Amino acid sequence: MIKIKINFVDFWPNFMKNDNYFYYLLSTKYDVIIDEDNPDLLFFSVDYAKQHQRDRYINHPCKKIFYTGENVRPNLNFPGSIEYPNYSIGKCDYSFSFDKSPDPRNYRLPLWTLFVNWFGVPHDDHRDQSYLVPLEDLFDRKKFEKTKFCNFVFSNTSGKRLDILESVMTYKNVECAGRLKNNVGYQIRGRGDQRHKIDFLRDYKFTIAAENSSNPGYVTEKIIHPLSVGSIPIYWGAENVSSDFNDKTFINVHDFDSMEEVLELIKEIDGNNELYDKFLSEPIFKNNEIPTCALPENVLCYIEENILC
Repeated sequence: MIKIKINFVDFWPNFMKNDNYFYYLLSTKYDVIIDEDNPDLLFFSVDYAKQHQRDRYINHPCKKIFYTGENVRPNLNFPGSIEYPNYSIGKCDYSFSFDKSPDPRNYRLPLWTLFVNWFGVPHDDHRDQSYLVPLEDLFDRKKFEKTKFCNFVFSNTSGKRLDILESVMTYKNVECAGRLKNNVGYQIRGRGDQRHKIDFLRDYKFTIAAENSSNPGYVTEKIIHPLSVGSIPIYWGAENVSSDFNDKTFINVHDFDSMEEVLELIKEIDGNNELYDKFLSEPIFKNNEIPTCALPENVLCYIEENILC
């Protein structure tokens, strides 16, 4: 088996160098070694802590590969760093991002793909992403009894999530179990990537699933978590989210002219068990097929044909 040396810097907290998507992907074909001094490939992210660990490798011949789960684009051309209030984006040779860019140096790999257990790895509460959705839960959707109406689990006011919450609350109470608008008397334990959140969502008919911001292709775990436990997402974020998921399984706020229209559909589904079951009986992916960009074999093929060549 061919050896390949890799390293990871400037990622999010709880990221593990030998327990992550790219490590396992490359391990399907290569003998992967973490080498912090002389890597063949250097993966880096948006540098949340602004420590600029990547700068150590500026003159190193390794290929620099940027990955972002945030709504920021890669820096493929600017020679220095692009600074944002919360991020620092170093120059890269190649990138994996939410963007469907014509630039051949970028591959679209939206964040939701990293929340799927493609490689059958064990659960680890300390890892981020901690809970990985089993593939079988995306194709053979388990139907859990729904005893509650709708939930809202967020920590900040980004995007349109409060507008959606306020609209739905005019119909029925929405149980808010995050830091934002908490009204249940407790907060879900752990981080949003852990099993505690998944177990909470499964009791609800609906989940408000709103991204931090809206950009074509920017689709995160916000939608896949409720879909995997049979809770209908009330989704706001990427207008073209139906390119990734079957639009018959969720409510896309972008498809409506007003929140009043969205609310009317929610009421209709809530009061009609047959219609609700119809949403749950549809496959999560169109034609029950995973989008080609998300298939691990295609991601590995891109790495081999463009980066390792």
